[in-house]
Amino acid sequence: METIGRQSAVATDLGSYDALVCGGGLSGWAAAVGLARAGRGVLLAAERTSLGHEVWAAMSIWSPPDATLPAPELWREVRDALEDANAARGPLVDPVATQVMVERIAQQAGVRVLLQVQAHPGEEDLTLLTGKWGLMAARSAVVVDATPRGTLAAECGASYAATGTDDPVVRRALMIHTGVTEPRRVEVGDDLPLRDGAVMAWPTLWPGDVVIEAELSLATEDLSALDIESRRTMAEIAARLRRGDEAFGQGSLMQIAHDPILPRERVLVASADGTVVAEVECDAGAFPVTRGAMLPAGTERLVAASPAVDLGPPTARACHHPPNAVRLGEAAAELAQAMLEGGAS
Repeated sequence: METIGRQSAVATDLGSYDALVCGGGLSGWAAAVGLARAGRGVLLAAERTSLGHEVWAAMSIWSPPDATLPAPELWREVRDALEDANAARGPLVDPVATQVMVERIAQQAGVRVLLQVQAHPGEEDLTLLTGKWGLMAARSAVVVDATPRGTLAAECGASYAATGTDDPVVRRALMIHTGVTEPRRVEVGDDLPLRDGAVMAWPTLWPGDVVIEAELSLATEDLSALDIESRRTMAEIAARLRRGDEAFGQGSLMQIAHDPILPRERVLVASADGTVVAEVECDAGAFPVTRGAMLPAGTERLVAASPAVDLGPPTARACHHPPNAVRLGEAAAELAQAMLEGGAS
């Protein structure tokens, strides 16, 4: 295999692609699939060990019943495929089946998937990739940054603005079989690290099944610590629900997913372009995302599709709503396609 030498280091040459997508979450995966299905050569580089875990955690618990925007086609495709395979029952989604399904969709589209790597921009069209497989290099005409913090955009010279509006939140859910038929707010005490001392019980599509949703405020950005502390808190919530309400004392509780949302200390500064390319769901309804928001100021050949995109008042929560992430990924694919065709500066 050929190699590329740079600054006394030797990298494995992965070849040239139309687009390099960095980030294996929903937005990165959607962008990669969209570009590949449009006939482009795509390399998807993800830091984690799978694509399915991230998608499963999001799909399992964050489909609020009051969402008004229609679900993106790619989102419905995954849900339908999982339901057809008996791997999804309401919000209860099999994590292994999700991983297989998501990676299969990417591979069938023609995406080359590379896991457990981090991307670093190099000279001109070169991007270095480091991680489990050693030092590698790939060339691409366009880069899509779908990393959680927009780190690749920063290395490419993007401008940032400070923000302190987003609190660290962990959303966790429990599944319970009860007789609850309407959404219910349940007070569980003010001594737990909950945002408002209460949890919400959402009935699912399956009679008797209820998702107990909690938003936890935990003062750490360590994902392992977040997982441990959130599990302890949810176990205590389950115990209190059983003691305080007969409806919950009858059923069996099962932990199904968690979704950490870390605070955005900074957001990308948009280039000057007010054309709307997507809409995201937030507490105030549909919120427009402009083309400029996804083309950060100070960068070239880079499209941003991460929670670092500045959405203004809706904060990070809107970015992490799964259909919103898919919408951002699809919009990123369309922008990247326009850049490849010479339709974007």
